[in-house]
Amino acid sequence: MVITLSDPEAISVLCVDDEPLLLEVFQDFFNQNPGFSTSTCATATDALNLLTTQSFDAIVADYGLPDMDGIYLLREIRAGGFSGLFIIITGKHRAHVAIDALNNGADYYVQKGGGIVTDMADLAEFIRKGVGKIRANRALSESERTYRSIVENTSDLLCRFLHDGEILFVNEAFLNFVGKKKEECIGSNFISMIPKEDSNRIIEKLHNFTPIKQGALIEHAIQKKDGSSPVLQWNYRAIFDSEKNTIEYQTAGREISEFLQLHEALAPASVNGIQTSPQLAARSTESEDDWNQFTRTIETLENPVFAIDKTGVVIAWNKAIEKLTGVSAKDMVGKGNREYAIPFYGEPKPMLVDYIVISTDKRQSGKFPGIKRSGNTFIGEMEKVRIREKPMFLWAKGTAVHDGKGTLIAAIETITVVEQLQAAITPGDSEKEIYIGGISSPTLKVAGGSASGNLAGLIPSPPRGYGIYATNRRLFIIQNPDFDLSKPKGMQYGPFLLDDLFGTRATIDNRPKTIETIEKLLVYKIEKKDLETIELMNPVLLPGFLTLYNKTGESFRMFIDHKTAFLQIEQLIKSFYPEILRLE
Repeated sequence: MVITLSDPEAISVLCVDDEPLLLEVFQDFFNQNPGFSTSTCATATDALNLLTTQSFDAIVADYGLPDMDGIYLLREIRAGGFSGLFIIITGKHRAHVAIDALNNGADYYVQKGGGIVTDMADLAEFIRKGVGKIRANRALSESERTYRSIVENTSDLLCRFLHDGEILFVNEAFLNFVGKKKEECIGSNFISMIPKEDSNRIIEKLHNFTPIKQGALIEHAIQKKDGSSPVLQWNYRAIFDSEKNTIEYQTAGREISEFLQLHEALAPASVNGIQTSPQLAARSTESEDDWNQFTRTIETLENPVFAIDKTGVVIAWNKAIEKLTGVSAKDMVGKGNREYAIPFYGEPKPMLVDYIVISTDKRQSGKFPGIKRSGNTFIGEMEKVRIREKPMFLWAKGTAVHDGKGTLIAAIETITVVEQLQAAITPGDSEKEIYIGGISSPTLKVAGGSASGNLAGLIPSPPRGYGIYATNRRLFIIQNPDFDLSKPKGMQYGPFLLDDLFGTRATIDNRPKTIETIEKLLVYKIEKKDLETIELMNPVLLPGFLTLYNKTGESFRMFIDHKTAFLQIEQLIKSFYPEILRLE
């Protein structure tokens, strides 16, 4: 057993292996890298004894130790409370070793090979980053304990709630003020505690929060248990996830008498007095250059995009939508009365942008069935339209534009269109095959790896990543060698973190591939003309899947373990063959 002492702030690594040469390689490498201290031992028993007197940030252990295998050692160490990194090293190319390692709390799986010396830098970088995250999380936990202590002792009335108003957390000050017990508040509705004359306008404010404009000070009443409704000043904040979607809200209330009023109270005049011209509204808080930059940004977008102001007047119509519709910007900008719908439907009618403008009015928004909201993005259903006499499928996304005060001043709609299939492609057809797109990911798996075209069961394949790619004529399923752990390639890092391999974090490769490359990696392919139905099931509690049904009754299934991959596949299929897509 060898122990190397170093800086107490250094990352401490324990290497366990019965091969002296491998231990020497590990120790020499880490000793030459600043920021590490290393210890080595040849048996699991020695490792367990060492852990009774010394703590480590990371443990690297061989699977085939002489006294017990690495998985058993892993279980013993985790049971003893070890929360650092654990990396399994093995020369056995067996999928079950990786699966067992994951199920028992390993963080990394490495295969031995001839490239061990050159790959040590990758392992060291993984350990450095992983330990950094663990230490940061520990510091955050301590910070959260301090924060919770402050929260419970502040005089502000604190409340956190979901989109529908369901209360998740209230502090003691809130409970004492409203005169309720904690069990009465948690799970009840915060919005229902606001008088009706204020609640609709509060909801509108909340929906208009963005990552840039995350909150506002609003004065309104709140109903107490004794029936009274005192007016307080509330500091509302939206809480966003990593993808900038709103996940919940937090508000802190204070009695107005304690403060100089900094913002006007929420009153009908503050809503009805909004300027209807987006240019004027924008210039009241932003410079003319900022507004011009907004319109220039829309102009340069590759997708067809247009925007309307709050009164329904077109304020932007980019070159891509000019090309799509044949209608120039000079003929469309400034038009109202829903004339922007005529190039798509042949008549004026509501579109997604109209829904965004009136989305807070439930009586009006009911006229727009099927529209979904994800954070600040609105997504419409696919529709059949005719554009320049061609039958097409239209799919729209949209978002709201706010001024510096968080007031809605415009709505933008981005359009994706796909031509409807007019006729099957015959063998003698000279149409050029054009690449559309595709993705690969370790979160995509096929049922049993079958390439026969039959649905091969419900158990996803071992740790291999697959991909789906499309041209205008064919759909391909490939096995991507960049996500294949079953092949011995020496010590493997990068793509092969276990949490990525098994779907707990999405690693997506959507780089374009040549048709020749795709065909070399082929697992399954089908001609567009031979497809009967494409079924997509969204991953919620269980893995989602994509099932391809051909006209002879055979099928092929790919499993999808992550929402990010699912959304990209959904968009790919809508670009490939939306007519036969069935979403579940």
